[in-house]
Amino acid sequence: MVILHFLAALASAASAERGTAVALDGDREVVSAMEHCLADRGIRVLSSAAPETLQVHVQPDPAGIRLFIFNRNGHAVERIVANPEIAAAVVESWMRDDLARPLLEPHDIAAAADAPLVTRSSIPARPQPSPAVSVTVAGETSLGIDGSLWMGAALGACVRVGPFCVGLDVQVAGDTAVTGNVGASYATTCGSSNTSPTPEQRELTRLSAAALVTADLPLRIGAGTLGPGIRLGASWLSTSAVLDGNYGNATTVGLRAETQMLLAWPLAWGLAVDVGLGADILPFAHSKHNTSNGFDLPSEPLGFLRAELGFRYGPIGRMP
Repeated sequence: MVILHFLAALASAASAERGTAVALDGDREVVSAMEHCLADRGIRVLSSAAPETLQVHVQPDPAGIRLFIFNRNGHAVERIVANPEIAAAVVESWMRDDLARPLLEPHDIAAAADAPLVTRSSIPARPQPSPAVSVTVAGETSLGIDGSLWMGAALGACVRVGPFCVGLDVQVAGDTAVTGNVGASYATTCGSSNTSPTPEQRELTRLSAAALVTADLPLRIGAGTLGPGIRLGASWLSTSAVLDGNYGNATTVGLRAETQMLLAWPLAWGLAVDVGLGADILPFAHSKHNTSNGFDLPSEPLGFLRAELGFRYGPIGRMP
């Protein structure tokens, strides 16, 4: 017994000299739970492995928690335990392998049978980080300040830069037939006021496109993210109209600024659903009608209220 106590004291001193830290990665919720249990045992958790630091990868398992513990020879031992407290005890025991070998025989703490020794060729030595780029495709509905209703689509991508997701968004939209054919009004500049009014053939087409630099600040909310975002770039608008056989067209290019609140909620296989609400402003929009071929074209909307619904592949932000 005296010898055992002496060896235990030597092992504890050797462990203290090597440091009480472990490189832990894997499922975020499991890592967070284990961090508290390891802290209670005086063990620090590192995000990346340092020399002589034990490497552990964790992931959920139907029986509890699955551990992959890597040794200095590049091999890993797989263990299944019931809860984070037991997992922390297993990790601590591996940090004191000088005491566990050869005086104690290795054993499983979990109820599962002993798992065989596996190599890095069968499981990843260090799990690859989640992709830093996310790609989105969405449908959009916008209500213009002039009462017009627009339908369109957007394609975008962003990359994580610190807490932000910075990228590029391309949008296309068209004025719907309801506001285009019924709600559009024209002021004719020819003819006499004494002439009896006659039915006019009206046809209006308005198409817009925009290329915008984006910056979103996703904040964690449950399993997803919710946060504000801004967009700034160039907007293009083409207006074509027919009135009593006369054709008119005008094209404008200007600055476009947007702000929005975006909710991204994960589904499966790296996909997430995006729901966004925002407001757009065109500070240099042409507020006066563009006269062409004897009649006036509708003015460019000064702004929009916008809603979008789409899908995202890849995370919009790094989850803590």
